[in-house]
Amino acid sequence: MVIMTCRDLITCSVKKRLGPGRVLCPALAALCLLLCAPPSHGDEIAEKKQTLQEVKQQISETASEIQEKKEKEQTLLQQLDHLEQQMANSDAALKQAGKALIQAQANIDALEDKIGRYETILKRSQKDVEQRLRTLYTSGDLSSLRLIFSTETPLELAENLDFLSRIASHDKKLLTSYRQQTRQLQKARLDLHNELATQQQTLDNRQQYKMQLANNKKQKTQLVSRIQRDQAALKKRLAQLEERSKNLSALVTKLKENRSTSFVPTSQPFSAARGHIPWPSSGAVREGFGTRQDRSYGTKYKSNGLEIAAVPGTPVKAIWPGKVVFSAPFKGYGNLIIIDHGSQYYSLYAQIINLKHAVGTVVEAGDILATSGYEQRDSYHLEIRHHGTPVDPTEWLAPRNH
Repeated sequence: MVIMTCRDLITCSVKKRLGPGRVLCPALAALCLLLCAPPSHGDEIAEKKQTLQEVKQQISETASEIQEKKEKEQTLLQQLDHLEQQMANSDAALKQAGKALIQAQANIDALEDKIGRYETILKRSQKDVEQRLRTLYTSGDLSSLRLIFSTETPLELAENLDFLSRIASHDKKLLTSYRQQTRQLQKARLDLHNELATQQQTLDNRQQYKMQLANNKKQKTQLVSRIQRDQAALKKRLAQLEERSKNLSALVTKLKENRSTSFVPTSQPFSAARGHIPWPSSGAVREGFGTRQDRSYGTKYKSNGLEIAAVPGTPVKAIWPGKVVFSAPFKGYGNLIIIDHGSQYYSLYAQIINLKHAVGTVVEAGDILATSGYEQRDSYHLEIRHHGTPVDPTEWLAPRNH
């Protein structure tokens, strides 16, 4: 995986995170850069400055992302404050609606009392009419009695009695009062029905509005939580970038001091084996080479190699003869081995454990370099580079039988 142009490696590095499916960091870019053909001292300084500039650019971009997330968080928090006020107003409105419902019930009780009084009055009026009929009967006015008893309802009775010349003015007023009381009773019942319907509708509307506010608040709260998690992840990534920036100069200096001559193959050169190079293990490719999408943030990034599935303890083998030029832990990326295959071809193996060979060791294709299982992961990372440029390993490795 390593040996890369400074720009290519750094451009993609900030998009990656520790774990399966991610490529290496800006500091590793410098390491890879120095493993290429030995440049002049002036070129080394220029490349070092360029690498540091790239890291600083990534730091600036990450800081901008954090600020953007913070602004979104502030906007959402303001919206939540507004929702809190709306919910408080809604609670007050619900309390008011509850009071109105209580008042409506009191009005209903009053209407029921009124209806009861009307019914009592009607019964009394009916008794008065019956008393008048008995009086007429005892007076012997049979023709009037026939007229009275030919009716079927009290209202018809009242209408017929109006026409009776023998009914006194007092009787007419009594029957008129009966009609009025009947109409008032009907209106009271209608008022009762309308009052119930109105208050119930008001209460239902208030409760529905409160539920809508609560649901809106829940959604915005979840969004705030997600943004806060993103901010935490971005701050962590920013801290990692800043730490890599600080360590970059020291790493470059160390690699310059330890750099040895390039490996010269004694058999078939790496370039002649394109499409026939053995795989480092038999695991499936979990993530391929090229443009990918970050699982956490949804942003696109460039993957410089392959993520190969491997249960912990799986041997990871050299894909071609070469010399080990780096074999050590690399902070933030587990353990790392880089093999120089000559003619500016390099292979890189990362996120591995149990490193088997020291720097300067010559290995053959198929030699075990390490085992998988860094931090109990079930995969490791492989890259192939030529003159510092990442190439698609699947174009160099032998085709697999499916």
